[in-house]
Amino acid sequence: MSVRRALTIVVLLLSVSFPFWGSPYFVGRIFTPALFLGVIALSLSLLAGFGGMVSLAQMTIAGLAGYGYGYLTVTLGQPWWLGILGGLLVAALAAALFGLIAVRSSGIYFLMITLALGMVVYALANQNRSVFGGHTGILGIRAPELFGQSLAERTVFYYLCLGVGLASYAYVRYLARTPFGLALQALRDEPRRLAALGYHVALHRVAAFTLAGFLAGIGGLLAVWYNGAISPTTIDLTRLINVMVIAVIGGLAYAEGAFLGALVFVLVTNFASSFTQRFNTVIGLVFLSTVLLSPEGLSGLLDRLARAVRRRIRPGAALPQRFPTE
Repeated sequence: MSVRRALTIVVLLLSVSFPFWGSPYFVGRIFTPALFLGVIALSLSLLAGFGGMVSLAQMTIAGLAGYGYGYLTVTLGQPWWLGILGGLLVAALAAALFGLIAVRSSGIYFLMITLALGMVVYALANQNRSVFGGHTGILGIRAPELFGQSLAERTVFYYLCLGVGLASYAYVRYLARTPFGLALQALRDEPRRLAALGYHVALHRVAAFTLAGFLAGIGGLLAVWYNGAISPTTIDLTRLINVMVIAVIGGLAYAEGAFLGALVFVLVTNFASSFTQRFNTVIGLVFLSTVLLSPEGLSGLLDRLARAVRRRIRPGAALPQRFPTE
């Protein structure tokens, strides 16, 4: 058994059994937020790892999914299942629109366009009261109930987030091996050569942005159920940058890095805020330390350690390629 597979099994067993032996505080306040933040950051890893598109609008799209759910269920009084469908539809459509606007740019220009789009939505949410609720937002949002059991209950919600996180992770790893995923990787590396082969570069990038937006929308629904409300502060500039920080700390090129970065981010945020009001400075120091010591993030560091162990165990053995080209 490989080191990677053994580590995956151990992490999976610990995650599934954690509510039985872990502290309720860590279950509800640390690992649960890390899971749904990891899903949102995974949407950024999908864009950056596949198509080389570094977006700052992923939290905006996640927030729009939460607004869609809150507007349908609280403002209009519709059932929860319609709120879920509506929220995900809003996220996917917004992502497709953002992709159409920004897709023909690249690099810093793409990043700045997505940031500008996020700020436009933030300003709209602050000023519009009929749909977004203005500065107050939409309050009183409740998680669905299934068979008389509220999904908001701590352990139930943890397992819901864990199941969604595992499914999202498995989907992204599967997508890496599909023709669409391989085409996106080619777009990231040699877009002109792929266009010469007859592929529609812009269309593939918009499709990737839409898929990533749908994934961010799923994380946004989990976040709005966890918080019980949605407001413009959820999608302000700080939150947009936080998703980038999470993905970079964990490793943009690794699917599992989104969740590892989210866990580190939540841990630092919770414990640093208990002894200083400048916890954002602490997060910034963690971010800088990670980038300087391991440009590929914590996942890249762990990957290098695993490769070193494998070389000691089996000298000369072929080493697997990392996500997303494996």
